[in-house]
Amino acid sequence: MASTVPSPESASPPPPAAAAAAAPQPSSSRSPWTPPLSSHNTALAIIPPPRLWAPINALRSLYDKAYTRWPPHINLVYPFVEPEDLEGAMELAPFGIFDGRKKRNEARGVRWDEGVKAWTGPDGKQLGEGGGKGGAGPVFEEDKVRVRLDGVGVFEHRKHNTIYRCDEAAGYNLTSTSLSRLRAEILGELGHQQQAEGEEGKGQYKPHMTIAQSEDSRSSAHKFLVEKVGLLPTVEWEVEHVWVLVRDQSDGPGKGKMKVWGTIDLEEQLGCSIFENPVDWEKALKLDAGWEGEERDVDEMQRTWRFEEERGVWVRDDAGKGEEEAKTPELLSIASWNVLAEFEHSSSSTTDQEARYRLILRNLLSPGAKADILLLQEVTDSFLSFILSPSNTSPESQALRIIYPYVSHPPPSQPDAYPLPNFLNQVILSKHPFSWSWLPFARKHKGSVIARFPTIHGSNPDQPLVLAAVHLSHGLTDMTVAAKKGEIQRVIGHLKEMFPQNPWVVAGDFNLTSSSWTVEQAVKAGKISRETVATLNSIERMWREEEGLGVEDAWVVGRAALGERSYQEEEDIMDDMDGEGEDNRLFSGEQGATYDPTRNDVAAKVVGSGGNMRPQRYDRILVRGQQVLRIGRFNQFGFLKTDQEKGEGHEMGQYGSDHWGVRCLLKVVQQETTEQSDKMAGEKSGATTLETSVKLVTPPNGPLSEPGSLKEAMAELNIFPSQEETDKRKAAFQALKAILLDTPPPSQSPQPSTTDPTTTSETQSRSNQPPLIITPVGSFALGVHTSSSDIDVLAIGPFSTTTFFSLAIQRLRRASSSPLYSQEYQPKILRRISSSTGTMLELSLCQIKFDLQYCPAAHIASHWPRVLSTAPPGNAVWSLPALTLTKLKAARDLDYLRRTVPDLAVFRQAHRVVRSWAKARGVYAQRFGYLGGIQISVMLAKVYKALALGAGGVSGVGVEELVASFFEEYAQFDWEKDMVYDEVCPWFRQKRERGGEKEVYRRTGREAMVVLGWFGPGLNTSGQASVWSVRTLKEEFKRARDLLVKGEVKSWREFLKGSGAEDFLTGYKSYVKVDVQYWGLSSSKGAQYVGWLESRCVMLLVDLHRRAPGVYVRMWPGRFVEADTASQQAEGDEQTTTEGTGPCDYQASYVLGLDADTTTSREDLKLALGAIQTALQRFEEAIRSDEKYFDASNSWMSASIVKRSELGNLQLDTRNDWVGEYTPGEDESDSDPEDDDEEDASLLEDLDETAPKKKKGKNKKPTEETQQPRLEPGPKLRSAADVMNRLRWDSAIDSSDYVVGYEDRFLGVKERALDMWKTEQTDEEFIPQHRIVYFKRRSDGQVVWDRKTKKDEVFGSGL
Repeated sequence: MASTVPSPESASPPPPAAAAAAAPQPSSSRSPWTPPLSSHNTALAIIPPPRLWAPINALRSLYDKAYTRWPPHINLVYPFVEPEDLEGAMELAPFGIFDGRKKRNEARGVRWDEGVKAWTGPDGKQLGEGGGKGGAGPVFEEDKVRVRLDGVGVFEHRKHNTIYRCDEAAGYNLTSTSLSRLRAEILGELGHQQQAEGEEGKGQYKPHMTIAQSEDSRSSAHKFLVEKVGLLPTVEWEVEHVWVLVRDQSDGPGKGKMKVWGTIDLEEQLGCSIFENPVDWEKALKLDAGWEGEERDVDEMQRTWRFEEERGVWVRDDAGKGEEEAKTPELLSIASWNVLAEFEHSSSSTTDQEARYRLILRNLLSPGAKADILLLQEVTDSFLSFILSPSNTSPESQALRIIYPYVSHPPPSQPDAYPLPNFLNQVILSKHPFSWSWLPFARKHKGSVIARFPTIHGSNPDQPLVLAAVHLSHGLTDMTVAAKKGEIQRVIGHLKEMFPQNPWVVAGDFNLTSSSWTVEQAVKAGKISRETVATLNSIERMWREEEGLGVEDAWVVGRAALGERSYQEEEDIMDDMDGEGEDNRLFSGEQGATYDPTRNDVAAKVVGSGGNMRPQRYDRILVRGQQVLRIGRFNQFGFLKTDQEKGEGHEMGQYGSDHWGVRCLLKVVQQETTEQSDKMAGEKSGATTLETSVKLVTPPNGPLSEPGSLKEAMAELNIFPSQEETDKRKAAFQALKAILLDTPPPSQSPQPSTTDPTTTSETQSRSNQPPLIITPVGSFALGVHTSSSDIDVLAIGPFSTTTFFSLAIQRLRRASSSPLYSQEYQPKILRRISSSTGTMLELSLCQIKFDLQYCPAAHIASHWPRVLSTAPPGNAVWSLPALTLTKLKAARDLDYLRRTVPDLAVFRQAHRVVRSWAKARGVYAQRFGYLGGIQISVMLAKVYKALALGAGGVSGVGVEELVASFFEEYAQFDWEKDMVYDEVCPWFRQKRERGGEKEVYRRTGREAMVVLGWFGPGLNTSGQASVWSVRTLKEEFKRARDLLVKGEVKSWREFLKGSGAEDFLTGYKSYVKVDVQYWGLSSSKGAQYVGWLESRCVMLLVDLHRRAPGVYVRMWPGRFVEADTASQQAEGDEQTTTEGTGPCDYQASYVLGLDADTTTSREDLKLALGAIQTALQRFEEAIRSDEKYFDASNSWMSASIVKRSELGNLQLDTRNDWVGEYTPGEDESDSDPEDDDEEDASLLEDLDETAPKKKKGKNKKPTEETQQPRLEPGPKLRSAADVMNRLRWDSAIDSSDYVVGYEDRFLGVKERALDMWKTEQTDEEFIPQHRIVYFKRRSDGQVVWDRKTKKDEVFGSGL
């Protein structure tokens, strides 16, 4: 029990304005008048001194219904007399007290001594005047009325319970005895002797002070409240006045506030004081008006409690000792965690409860949680007492008290401390001193702790850091969402009014439902209205819409601007990349969730079956830097579980709370010059506000702007792959992964191997062998794939490419006939391609095409995937060959994109929208200089990050707004001068701040469009773009912008469905039509021919641009077929497929639109037309002369210029079986630069002893279809690298006299001076040596080395 708080003072007497009644005099003829005690409008009460009210009223204000009508009091007589009888009753009441005191003095032998004019005792000792000769005599100690409240009790009523404070001494106690006597003396004088004495067991007077009411005495809420009232500190005082209260009935019977009518003085000079008119008790007690009201709570800062380590006790930091000793830190970390209160009261759960508390302590002391300022939500009295009480001598508790010596609330178990006001409380722990105040909200028990840290400031110490700790209302209903909006408005309004120039941090549990799925389900279930959805979205944007706030979401900045993971290394649970390389589990608004029942077992238990199991980003840290605070790292914590081995009381394997904690690192800038400011801007913890031209664009009001409308349109148009299709792809990838790793098939229990145990691959089992990594890349890994997309797979391992593919092919062939795999999951190898860009294996599994590549990088494989996030671009880890880096580029770009996009679900939806639009408008074909998946990713990420960082919150940008903003940005983008790249990417930002855009990337004159990926080599992902393709993109972006922003379309469905092909076929007067036809027996060979011809169209575009630069050419990246014959061709293909007989008759056309420049003269136009005809003839000759793909016996093609009317009735060919696939077993192998050194057979056998042994003389004769003529090899030609080194370093040769001829992918053979040739693989101008065609001497034009003719005059090699 708490120690006694001394209180020698009494309540203040009434002011002089009161009229004093005459003091009672002895009389034997007083009136026998007995007024009834039946009025609830009057009372005689004992009121404690105001200085004792604070802890009492802290609870009464929340739990006592009579708080606003009554002061803290003990009823002496209630109900009392009718108001009109008060004056008569008050004339009599003092006489009862007078008589009682006089009788006790007479019994003591006290008498009046006329000689000395004083009262004397039996021994003749003077005792004072004691009211004079006619008085009752002096007041002895045993006559004084004393009150002590140190216990708690409950009155159980029929509909509710009253929880009160009382004197807990059993039987006789001072409080009960003195107050009962006083009450009896007054009632006896009024003629109620029987009631004054009380009846045995009934009606006995029980002095008590009401603190709270509750409903069900069996409920946990009631039991917790009783415990809280029991934690109030003991108070005692001497009663000097009995207060006469009367109810103000102007508000109705029984509803008015009790006012002071008068007082009965209990001093030696007994009497009664009466006010002329009843006054408020605040005024009667000389209290400041509104002292317990809202304004005082907000304006007056309270001191914190400081831990005195020497004394081992928490004391009030009234002197501000810490402020004198503390200095502003350079780095400041702020953490917030909802620690989850116990909602079920059970006396038997103490062990389990303390075990969870210990687990929370362990998490708070973990490296990822330690902070300078710690905010906790849902803090209870028992929890705070456990972690802060000096009686807890555990190392964890002691460490916590040392780390955080300042707290807003001390442990309630400390005798002189108070209980926490609410059941769920917010508490601040800090290394730095602070003061705080309570900002109440409209809802009871809700508010914000406003803390002011005087030692944390910038150059102006009068504008220190202000922190608002929040825990907003819980729930997703119309009422609770409106309440949350009001609460945030309250915080913003208060901070703007009281601290307009200060840096702010607003942190805590915002309880804002962020999952779009949860919101949609609530609307469907009728729990919230569409208006509430709009309100929820407006709440997210409040921080942005308030002008001049400059508030940033630390999670968004840490993720989007700095590329920080939100979890520590040991927190693998938070890695959202599942085994398939994607995470389609997340809906919009679920990225960065801090409340995740799908991963947190405690949260799942709290939600229960049938509840909302979607992840929510409830907990946030918002920062208003004001050039003082700059956001750095951000992480989550709280992932330590109960110790299974120690057998802790908390349920095994569970987390400490249903929330993850959040922590943010801030840089504090105290003083800075302009130069320092510029320098700090480039630091990692520098300013994060992005200066950008990107603007948030909202579609016009209506269907286009409604949340969820875009997703509905995408679903109607089947843009999303079905869940069945997605599951099938995941299963197919897992099966391929198991085959390549030689592990048991997924979703099947391990079965006995049908082969000898010694033949099992040791690739994974060797402890000293780096692992083999199988990871998806591309659209499937990003989660934006379509039903027709291939799955790109990258393998990373420690051995050579030749060894890997030999091993892979063996395992794939073994799996194709293995009983462990069903027929559907048996892989089929389609093709192995070995070329200058590396080796790739095309295969099919579950009717899904896979492209498998391999990257030999042992160190990367050993540290996968952490190496992606822990090793920046300049790290020595990436000092790898250019070809290796090229293969890793897709995985590195993907990882960075996934880690930094604010909301991956929103990004995915927007990506699918842009791609669907681009396909419909004929601008989705990277090989033709249009958009591809990587370009859309970079362009969309740039816009999304700019919007998110400027919007103050990730959820503030919906997918509808993101798409509209995307088209607005690129409709007005200057493609000729500007570059598209991730402007908040740290290494790009640092380069830009050092030397501008040129430092980021040095653009060459031949690059018509620059869209930079994140990692080299080959930063520009749009190297294939031409002037014509850029013009096409600009026109399409402007058209889309006008449709959306100007409201020229009425729905997203209309926008996405579009009529791109129809517009293209009618948009030009003249066209180039490339007809292709195949009528052979092999459909796969026909598809190979069509695909090859389509790839050659790129060269046609290059040639047309070179010969007729004044003519605009736009190629539609797809094939057209005659509408009249399309259905017949489809039926013929189906028959060939099902029956396996008959020729394949396929006819289609590629169409290019022609448009003359308005400045081109008629004569120039005629010349251009002739040049185009020449280019078409050359194109025809090149195609028909290629014997490898073109067979005149079953193939044909022609290219011609036609008018619009001559196109015929064309429509797009939507068949997927003529997309350029190749014949299984065909090989386009030239050489593999990675494998100049062939691995011997023994190494391969070591890796997989199941490899089939080659039998001499048993080689299978190739079929007629795949047999190709072979040329006898000639003398080996010295490599281009050897020639280059000789020309450069031979002192007898002048290197400046030589040029290098190389193959440009678009412009043909180009030349560059040998001395200007870049050999560094990471150089942006690096050109692979396999593209070198010849070396030529300038002085005489003599070619000294030629790859094609095998001429070598440098070394004399070759022919």
